[in-house]
Amino acid sequence: MKGKYLLLFLSIYSLLIITSCSNEDDDEYVGNWARVSDLDGKPRSNASSFVIGNKGYLTGGYDGDSYYNDLWEYDPDLNYWTQKATMPSTKRSSAVAFSTSTKGYVGTGYDGLNKLQDFWQYNPSSNSWAQVANFPGTGRYAAIGFGIDDKGYVGTGYDGSELKDFYKYDEASNTWSQIVSLGGTKRRDAAVFVIDKIAYVGFGSNNGSLVSDFWAFNPTTETWSRKEDTSNDGDDDEGSQDCSSTAAFTINGKGYIATGSVSGVSNVTWEYNPLTDFWTKKNNFEGTARESACSFSINNRGFVVSGNSGSTYFDDIWELKPNDTLNEND
Repeated sequence: MKGKYLLLFLSIYSLLIITSCSNEDDDEYVGNWARVSDLDGKPRSNASSFVIGNKGYLTGGYDGDSYYNDLWEYDPDLNYWTQKATMPSTKRSSAVAFSTSTKGYVGTGYDGLNKLQDFWQYNPSSNSWAQVANFPGTGRYAAIGFGIDDKGYVGTGYDGSELKDFYKYDEASNTWSQIVSLGGTKRRDAAVFVIDKIAYVGFGSNNGSLVSDFWAFNPTTETWSRKEDTSNDGDDDEGSQDCSSTAAFTINGKGYIATGSVSGVSNVTWEYNPLTDFWTKKNNFEGTARESACSFSINNRGFVVSGNSGSTYFDDIWELKPNDTLNEND
C-alpha cells in the first residue's frame, strides 16, 4: 500500500511540475516582429542610420573583411531599398549619424587604422554629399548621435578609452560647440532615442562592464537629468535592461531597445515609458540574436536592420509592432 501511495504522490508531483513549467513557457508578452524587405546591399554590422521625412538611410559598416561607405534608402510604405550616392569619404564602421528636417549627417568612426573626426552632410533632394566642419572632439568610434530640430548632438564613444563628452552641431552656421558632458559613467556602444524632443541616453560599456545609469537630455536648457537606472527590474521582475551595442528607436511616444550584447548576443526587447520612467519587457526580437545592428524610427514605426553574431553578418530588417500578439509566421 505504501508503494501505491508513493506512486500516486509522485504522479501528482510530476503533473504539478509539468504544469508549472508549461505555464512559465507559455508566459507570453506583447509585441510582434515582422520581417520586411532585406537590405539590398552587403550584410554588415556597425552601420550608421538616419531618417529624413518618411525614408530611412543606412551607410557604412563592416562585414569582417571590408569597410563600407555605400548609402541605401529604405521606403517603409513601399517596402523596398534604393541605392543612393556613395559617401565620398573614407570607408568606415561604428560612425555616428543624425538628421535635421532636411539633411542627414554622418561622421567619426573607424576605418581599420584610424579613429576619425570628419563629418559629411547628405542632401536627399539632390542625392549629394558635402563635407562639413570636422567634429571638434577627439577622433573616436562607437559614439552616439541624435538630431533635434536643426541641431545635431554627438558624444560618448571610444578614442583609446571610454568618453562622455558632448558636442552640438549648428546646421545654419556649420559650427560645433562643446556642451555639458553626459552625467555619470563614461561609455562606448551606448544607445539613444528621442521622444518629444527629449533625448534618452544609456546602455553601453565602460572598462568591459555594462553600465546602468540612464539620462534624459533637454536641448532647450542643455541639461541632463538622471532617470531610473536600467539595472532595476522592469515589469514582473524580468531583470535588468543593461546591454551594449543595442538598437534603439521610438514608436508612439515610447522608447525601445532590442538585440545587443549582454554576456553574449541577445534578442531581448524592452519598452520605455517616459511618463512613468519604467521599462516593460516585450516579446523577443524574432530574428537571429545579434549585436551592433542599427535602427530607424519612421512615422511611429520602428525597424532593426543588419548586425552580427560572431563572424555571421546580417542583411535582414524587422519591424516591431509593439501592441500586437506574437505571430511566428509573418
